[in-house]
Amino acid sequence: MWKPSPHIRSLQNKHVLVTGGSSGIGLEVAKEAVAQGSYITLIARNPSKLKKAAEEIIQEFHCDKNRINTEVADVRDYEALSAAINESFQWRPVDVLMCNAGVGSVGYLDQISLDCIDAMVDTNLLGTLYTLKVALKFMKERSYKNPSALVLVGSLASLYPLYGGGVYTATKYALKGIAENLRLELLPYNIGVCFACPGYVETPMLTHMEDSVGDPMLAEVAQKVTFYDRSKAKNPKDVAKAILKAVKQGKFFMSSGWDGIMLSLLSAGILPADSFAEALFDMVALIPLKIFGYMMIAYVYAIIWLNHRTKTVLVKPDAEK
Repeated sequence: MWKPSPHIRSLQNKHVLVTGGSSGIGLEVAKEAVAQGSYITLIARNPSKLKKAAEEIIQEFHCDKNRINTEVADVRDYEALSAAINESFQWRPVDVLMCNAGVGSVGYLDQISLDCIDAMVDTNLLGTLYTLKVALKFMKERSYKNPSALVLVGSLASLYPLYGGGVYTATKYALKGIAENLRLELLPYNIGVCFACPGYVETPMLTHMEDSVGDPMLAEVAQKVTFYDRSKAKNPKDVAKAILKAVKQGKFFMSSGWDGIMLSLLSAGILPADSFAEALFDMVALIPLKIFGYMMIAYVYAIIWLNHRTKTVLVKPDAEK
């Protein structure tokens, strides 16, 4: 009651499948899984990066190459992804499925390109749905006697709007809904669901999102209203360990830092906490956090309005010419 019992006691000889496994959080989760004795499957769209990732794991952990399976597939391509997942399950039944593949770009909604919109929706949302659709039917067949788990990698943007990142935010909010729904749907099947929202993590995607901001003023405002500080970005190795710890414990929500804890509480909705102790903490902390949240949003509004007025003043002389 006070503390949830472990869902998966050990990852020793378990099979962990990771989409988007050639870099970033996905690669670090794969490494940590190998360190804990798992077999792993990495799915990614770039063959050379995938090969490099597998070689990196073998070299770092001196593990048998037969413990690593790689499958080339783009999660946006249902047929290719389906074939890759089928091959993975034929190799070994999957115990932990991590939907990690994702892309991100920043820009005002009326200014961002259609290609960027399609890439984010197709990869972050449809790619996750495609992965789940194919894999779940296999996982349900054996999960009664073999506890399994899903990991959906969201973001703090699943809980709090990323200013200037409306499309990215939309896809990450959608993942929260999918995770919450699956938490209920899979309850009878002994398949745990973990929704990971690690915040800013030092990965290639974070660099790409920084580089995608073409408007300096947008970058300045976004940095202020999202409290972004690159120097405080989390180490992906630490995030990977935290994710797998949450999976084994059977926790639904995983985040780190005060921001993740606060936002998870404020956006929890009606779904229950992982334990009675957490439920008590939620009840005690909710009112102070609501007050703090109101103050924070007031600050955000002030920053946005100030930026708007400054921008209006800056463009007015040109408009009068």
